Amino acid sequence: MKTVLAAACMSAAGAVVVQNQGSSFLARQQSSADPPSNKEIHEKWDKMDDFMEIMFTIACKWKHGKDVDGATSEALKKGKVDGPGAMVFKKGIQKDNLQGLTSACGMVVASGEGKCRQGCADRWGKAMGKRNACDGKCVASYDQFESRCKAKVANLEKVYEMKVTAENSRNTCYNGHCKEFPQVWMKATEADMTTEVETQCKKRCTPEQITARCETKWTLQVDFLRDSVKSKCAAESGVTDCFTTKTADVSAAYDKCSSEGKTTCETQATECSTKGNADKSLKQAGEFCAERKKMCLEQVDTNCLADNKAGLGEAEGECEAEAKTAFEKCEDDALAAKETESLSLCNSDLTPKCLEDCGKKCDVATMQTCLTNLKSKSDPAEEFCTDFWKLLHESSEIDPITGDPIVLLSSKKRLTSERASSRLEGLGSGGHRETACAP
Repeated sequence: MKTVLAAACMSAAGAVVVQNQGSSFLARQQSSADPPSNKEIHEKWDKMDDFMEIMFTIACKWKHGKDVDGATSEALKKGKVDGPGAMVFKKGIQKDNLQGLTSACGMVVASGEGKCRQGCADRWGKAMGKRNACDGKCVASYDQFESRCKAKVANLEKVYEMKVTAENSRNTCYNGHCKEFPQVWMKATEADMTTEVETQCKKRCTPEQITARCETKWTLQVDFLRDSVKSKCAAESGVTDCFTTKTADVSAAYDKCSSEGKTTCETQATECSTKGNADKSLKQAGEFCAERKKMCLEQVDTNCLADNKAGLGEAEGECEAEAKTAFEKCEDDALAAKETESLSLCNSDLTPKCLEDCGKKCDVATMQTCLTNLKSKSDPAEEFCTDFWKLLHESSEIDPITGDPIVLLSSKKRLTSERASSRLEGLGSGGHRETACAP
């Protein structure tokens, strides 16, 4: 994660600058009659420290906020992702950031702990007691840093979850009160939102746009009108009269088929009974003849109905073919007349109230109230970045007396005692300690 590594480098660089500044200050102290006071030095480097914190926090917030949103917006514009895929794309960037932060924690420890321990060896040399103490502080300091840094990864994941929840809540406000005008969502103030609604509604209510909407409405209605138009045109084109005449012929043929068939069945039944002498023979002979007659009648009905259906279909086809040209012209003319009438009525109905109806589709005041209720005084991303800066800043602190790292979570009392003891040891042995040039 570049932001974290940069911050770590900035923190380390700050410590080096302080040390170097201390050395140069001592040199100036020897050549200048009016050196800066400790208070002035503190104020100078406190301001620099504040500046570094501000810059880091800004970069960190952008890294985990606007950079993620910006990359997602760019992907949407270029067609790399669609609407539903935008959230998946955004979560992918956030996942990469979490992995990057995890790697950064390890890299800071890997690059810094060895340098810290080597520094102990270079400063203390054969003074093994102090060298070992310094070395232990390096190990403890970076162990604590790595543990706290990894905890920040979990914190960042929570920050992302909170951002998604907040975004979903905002989308509920947008879609619930102004779904049709996403352009309005981008405006900062209620006045700007209202102006944008008016702008968009003016675009929607031009004569061309109203006509386009009416044409769309007609397209949706025409299929429901087509059947009634066809019925009317069928009557006017002669199809109905033709079909009525041919239907009568088909019905007569059906009646003839049914009548002749039934007569045949009766004749066959009589012959069966006579030849079999069914009235004088066994009961089974009479039942056989009756069953045979029933089967015959069923076959007659089936065959006659099939012939009737085929005859009706043939009649319909012949009539439509005969009147096809007249029918099609009638249908086209009737639908064109209804379309003209529908578009005229639609335009006269929509035009006077278009702007008013359009404005009702985006309730800016209610949407703004909804968004205001979601606002919070605290920014999770800013709090995370500020807290992470403190971790990096504290982890880079060095005791200005001994040059040893200051172990995180050490008590102020213990730190003060160690500094006082070190100072007394230096004075007692006739040695000289550099004046602290940073708090």
